[in-house]
Amino acid sequence: MALKRLKGLAPSAARQLFTSVVAPVVDYASNVWLHSCSTTLIRPLNRVQNVGSQAIAGTFRTVATAVAEAEASISPVQRRFAKRATSFWMRLKTLPDTHPLARLETRTMKRFVSPLQRIAAAHEGTPIDKMETIRPFALEPWEERVGRLSDERAAEALGGVAGQTIIITSISVKQGTVGIGAVTRPWWCTRLADELITIAAALGTREEQNPFTAELAAMSRALHAFPAHLERDIILLSRNKAATQAVSKPHHQSGQEDIRQIYAAVKKLRRGGNTIVIGWIPKEADSPATQAAKRAARRHADPERPPAERPYRAVSTTLAAARTTQSGWALPEGIGKHSKRVDKALPGKHTRKLYDEMTAAQARVLAQLRTGMVRLNNYLHKIGAAPTEKCACGHATETVNHFLFRCTRWITQRIEMQQKTGTKTGCLSFHLGGKAPSDPDKWTPDMEAVQATVKYAMATGRLDE
Repeated sequence: MALKRLKGLAPSAARQLFTSVVAPVVDYASNVWLHSCSTTLIRPLNRVQNVGSQAIAGTFRTVATAVAEAEASISPVQRRFAKRATSFWMRLKTLPDTHPLARLETRTMKRFVSPLQRIAAAHEGTPIDKMETIRPFALEPWEERVGRLSDERAAEALGGVAGQTIIITSISVKQGTVGIGAVTRPWWCTRLADELITIAAALGTREEQNPFTAELAAMSRALHAFPAHLERDIILLSRNKAATQAVSKPHHQSGQEDIRQIYAAVKKLRRGGNTIVIGWIPKEADSPATQAAKRAARRHADPERPPAERPYRAVSTTLAAARTTQSGWALPEGIGKHSKRVDKALPGKHTRKLYDEMTAAQARVLAQLRTGMVRLNNYLHKIGAAPTEKCACGHATETVNHFLFRCTRWITQRIEMQQKTGTKTGCLSFHLGGKAPSDPDKWTPDMEAVQATVKYAMATGRLDE
C-alpha cells in the first residue's frame, strides 16, 4: 500500500521497489509453507500482486491478477516460489562436507511428508552429481587480491609491452562441448615462429559448464603451466568481463573452485618474483594472439574427444537448466480476452520495455488501453458508471478501437498518430505494442507508434474525464 501511494513513480523504479522490498517479505520462508498454499490461501498473496501491478503499470483494480502481473512484468506467486525452491535445493547441494546440512538425508516418510521431502521430490530428475562446492568465502580476507587493469590499459597491453608477458585466454562451444585455449607470449622469444606458446584442452559438456566457468578454468590452467622462476610482469587478458571481475574481487559465487586454483597459481608465481594483473579486452579488439587462442579452443571443442577428467558441475548452469524445465508462464483460459487479442505474446519480456520507457501518467493510459478496462463508455456501462455504452459522437459503441481510429470528435488529435503509424494505422496490436497473429516470431514492439498512440489518447483528455 505504501508503494501504491508513491504517486508519479516511474514503472521501472516501482518494479524495482516491488521486487526488492515487497516480494522478499511475502516470500519469507516460502520453502517451508509453499506446499500448503492452497487456492484459498493464495488469494491474499494475489491481492498483494494486484496492488503491486497497479503501482507499476497503473492498471485498474478490476483487472484480473494474471493480466495485471503480465502487464507489470512481475512473476506470479507460485512461479516465484518454485524458483526460490529450486535455488534453495541447488544451494543445499553445494555446501561443503563440513556443513551440517550437507550430511542431511532426505528420507521417505509416508505418514508425514516434510517440506524438504516435497522439494526433493519436485527436483528428482535434476542432475546434481559432482556438483561444485561453494564455501562461505573464496579466499581469506588477508590474502592479496589480483589487481585489475583499466579497459584502456588492457587494450594497450594487447599490442605488446616490452619486458611484459601476456597471457590471453579464450573458450569455444561446439555441439555441446566446451573447449578452452590460452596463448602465452613470453619475453624470451626472438623468432616470430616461436613467439606464441599455446595451452588448450577439452573442458566438458555445455550441460555442466558455461562460458564464465570455462574462462576461469582457462585462466587457471594457463597460470599453472607458466614457469614460476622467471621474475616477470604477467598480464592476464580475457574477453569475459565477469570472469575478470570475479578474479579481482572473488566472493560467494559459482566457479569458486577455479578461482581458488587461480590464486594458488598466483601465490606460487609471486613467490618466484613475478607480478600479476588481469584485464578485460572487448570483442572488437583483435590480434594474432587472440586469434591463436580462439583457434586452440575451437580445436579442442570436439565432442569426439572428451576430457580425460570430468570437471565439476557448475551450479549456475544446473540452476538455469532446472528453471527452464519448470512450467511456462501463460494466461489462464477464459481470462484476459481483450489482452489476448491485443497481444499474442503476453506474457512476455516486451512488456517491461513498453512501460519502462514511459512516465507514470503514460503508463496508466497504455495499461488501460491494453487491458480494455478503460474510462470509455463500453467498460463504464458494464460497471454501472455510465448510462449508455454509446460514444458521444453517436455513431457506435465507445470501444478502444472506436476511440483510437474512428471517433469523429478526435480527428485533429489523430493526425500526428497516423503520420507515425503509416500503413499500419488501424491495427490495434501495432498501436499498443502487442504482437499480432501475422507478426513473425522474432518481433519487437514499435515504440514510436506506441508513444504516438499514448500521446494521442492523452491529448484528447477523454481518459481523464
